[in-house]
Amino acid sequence: MISFFTYTLSGIFLGAVIGLIVGISFDLTWGLLTFSGILLLFIFYDTWKLYLLNKWLKSYGNHVSFPFSGKAWDQVFSQLAVLEKNANTIQNNLKDALIRFQNAGKALPNGIIVLDNDDRIQWCNPSAEKHFNIHLIHDQNQSISYLIRHSAFLQWIKKRTPDEPILIRGIRGSEITLSIIIVPYSNNERLLVSHDVSQVEKDEKIRRDFVANVSHELRTPLTVAGGFIETLIDNPNLDKATVDHIYQTIFQQTTRMHHLVEELLSLSSLESQQFPAPKQPIPIQGLIDQIKQMAEHISDGKHTIETSVMTQCDILGSHNELISAFGNLVSNAVRYTPDQGKITISWNIIDNKGYFSVKDSGIGIEKEHISRLTERFYRVDKVRSRNTGGTGLGLAIVKQIALHHEAVLEIDSTLDIGSTFTLVFPQERIQQYN
Repeated sequence: MISFFTYTLSGIFLGAVIGLIVGISFDLTWGLLTFSGILLLFIFYDTWKLYLLNKWLKSYGNHVSFPFSGKAWDQVFSQLAVLEKNANTIQNNLKDALIRFQNAGKALPNGIIVLDNDDRIQWCNPSAEKHFNIHLIHDQNQSISYLIRHSAFLQWIKKRTPDEPILIRGIRGSEITLSIIIVPYSNNERLLVSHDVSQVEKDEKIRRDFVANVSHELRTPLTVAGGFIETLIDNPNLDKATVDHIYQTIFQQTTRMHHLVEELLSLSSLESQQFPAPKQPIPIQGLIDQIKQMAEHISDGKHTIETSVMTQCDILGSHNELISAFGNLVSNAVRYTPDQGKITISWNIIDNKGYFSVKDSGIGIEKEHISRLTERFYRVDKVRSRNTGGTGLGLAIVKQIALHHEAVLEIDSTLDIGSTFTLVFPQERIQQYN
């Protein structure tokens, strides 16, 4: 491939040679005219190629074919082709990088909003749309202060570089709590980053309530026992009947504290377990018999207790945990069923799932309380629960044991008619007999 410079000199030299030959053969005028004509042809040819090049440059990016040509223009167009290829590669790499960046931003659980120097929204990810109830398609280039009319937020964002994050609840009608920070970058642009801390707040409230409930549950029996001990110290000459009553009360209160501490330790142990319960085969009939004996002992003959095992099989799990879960359900049924009431303990397999149910004819539970029954220390009737020896932890323990066995606790209750508590076990936890 000849260079453009060589091509030009060759054209001039060729024109001069031909013009010289014509001038010698005819006369000098014809020689000059011939030389000029050849130069004009070269100029016209190069002008045409420049026109094609200019036309291609104007349509660059519209996928117009490259005006490739022969001779010396090959070198010019080839170099342009290399430049075009490199430019396309760089552009595609930048486009891919931008797409990867946007996809990464979309995948983040934190909300991200890109604001310009006037706090107008340039871009945001789906998490930010959810957090602030905005839509990028409709709200792009809108001022963030116009969309979020929360007074604390408006005062905070006026600071060009807020020193600390802000905690805001209920933005634009949402029920979530957000921790928001501002990160300056580029030329007076800012990133607004939001983090949903609703679950953290909920967990913190549960922790505070738990500490308060434990403190209250322990303080009450300690106060009672302490008061009676003080009575014994101040009155050493009390009659035997009174002293015996005081000792009995102190014993009951310390037993209650001991039972509470045991259940707290049991619940803590269950919640700390990371793996499902072992799959030890346990005959369901034996479990039902044990639970019935437990119910009869607690009832002391005041209730009718029946059992029903529709399908004989083994349940695969932890014997101690299942006894604890079943026992808590039966204990609740006895304590909340009036004398002469009926309690039915049953087992059945339906669609390859195991159903352990405790049905009573007790006082029932109002619908609004059912969803909270498995919360620690939650009681529908606090006075009755304490009077019957309840700690408020039984159903929380049942729930944790159910989770360890991949089971689900279902509750159905009607006020003044009775309740049915059912543990539903998956097929993997059932071993039927051949």
